[in-house]
Amino acid sequence: MKKIIYYLLQAFIFVLPPKLACMLNNLRQKIHKRNIIFSYDKNKKLFKVKEDNLSMYFYGKFRGINSYSYGIKYRVNELSKTYGLELIKFNKDDIILDCGANFGDLYTWTKLNKLKTQYISFEPSPKEFECLQLNCVGQINNQIALSNEDGENIFYIRSESADSSLIESSGGYNKKIKIKTITLNNYVKTNNIKKIKLFKLEAEGSEPEILEGSKEILNLIEFVAVDGGPERGVKSETTIDFITSFLEKNNFKRIFFKSNNLFIRALFKRS
Repeated sequence: MKKIIYYLLQAFIFVLPPKLACMLNNLRQKIHKRNIIFSYDKNKKLFKVKEDNLSMYFYGKFRGINSYSYGIKYRVNELSKTYGLELIKFNKDDIILDCGANFGDLYTWTKLNKLKTQYISFEPSPKEFECLQLNCVGQINNQIALSNEDGENIFYIRSESADSSLIESSGGYNKKIKIKTITLNNYVKTNNIKKIKLFKLEAEGSEPEILEGSKEILNLIEFVAVDGGPERGVKSETTIDFITSFLEKNNFKRIFFKSNNLFIRALFKRS
């Protein structure tokens, strides 16, 4: 019976207009005695979730409501666990580069854990970037795509499943735009970055190109957290084998690994 109620609720959230979907989900939160409130900003055309002193904007009703149903704290902590980030000891002013930042969950995790780190994000998708700027105020947020060359490229947008990428996915796309691309080599050199504590890489299949464009500055990075799951191109190929081989050849050792049918994530540390 519980499963039937759950699936009915999911169906209603999917079809209801934004404000009513939030009201229904808030009722569910009250029933479960969770202090989590969802709302819709019709001026920004974005959703918002609040939990205690934390709040986050998100785009995409169905995915966002489901992602934050157990709260912001649960969401960001579970995400960090899938990358093994608890194995890293962060110090004041450590630099975190977040490629494929989406709504900025990683930055919220640093706030929740009271880390005094510097956060630099890369998110090409326009609506996700709008949320990122609202969620990561005072940080360095870049609406550009990391790649293996500087210039412009086609970017395929599929926000509802978080599958936007420089490579068209098996699920297709809703829209395509031109986006500025840059190598991490040139970004780091141009911005005079001397040391990077963590480079988190989740690029929906274009991880090989991004790593190829970072080879000259890998010696500045201490940890690389990466998702190499089945997201590359129309064949939904994994990238974890390339990632592992590439990083091991460049003096990194894998210290954490976790996978399921949705992702294959690993944490590498420079030897």
